[in-house]
Formats: sequence, C-alpha cells, structure tokens
Amino acid sequence: MNSFHWLRAFLILLGTCAVVVFLSSPAATEGHGKHHTHECPTYADIDANADNAVTSEEFYQFRSERMAKRADEGGKMKNAQKAPAFEDLDLDGDGNLSADEFAEHHSQCPMMKKKEATATG
Repeated sequence: MNSFHWLRAFLILLGTCAVVVFLSSPAATEGHGKHHTHECPTYADIDANADNAVTSEEFYQFRSERMAKRADEGGKMKNAQKAPAFEDLDLDGDGNLSADEFAEHHSQCPMMKKKEATATG
C-alpha cells in the first residue's frame, strides 16, 4: 500500500471514531435514556373540568393516567414512590389545589430546578 492509501484509511478510521464519540455524547442522546426530558404538567392539564380548583380526585386521576401512559411507552418510574401526595400540595387544607398552590410546588420541584439549571448553564 502506498502512503495515500494509508492516509485515506487513517482518515476514515478517524472520522468513524469522531462520529461514534459524537453519537454517544449527551447532546446527541438528549431525549433518550437517562437524558430524557419530561414535560411537566400545567395546572390546566390537571384541572379536568376547568373550574380553577383541582380536587384530589382530579389530581390522582391525572397522575394515574400519566403513569399508565409512561408505562405503556416503556418509561421507568423509579421515583414514583417519591411523588407528593395531594395533601402535601394543598397548603391551606381546603380540599382543593389552587393555581397558586400548584405554582408553589412547581417552583420547588427538583425536576424543574434541574431543567432551569441546564437552561442557564
């Protein structure tokens, strides 16, 4: 083999390695596996009857449907047991989750903090 063939083979190998490194990087795998981003629900998503008061029934029905959908998609639910109870979010204890109470929880949500840190960093 002359030097041109060696150079060509080396460049092909180098290019292949670069593609493999790129495809295995977090930027290329965003949205897959552990880098998968989950859309956080909005208050309107949970307020099934749009009366601006989420009851425990609406809350748990939404959660149940969301978890079933994730399970059908093959999503892992390793932190499901850490999800807050309705009673933890109903700060004033009136039996309804207001938009303000939801916003307070949403601002404290570790997933949201992680998303914000990624967006600014």
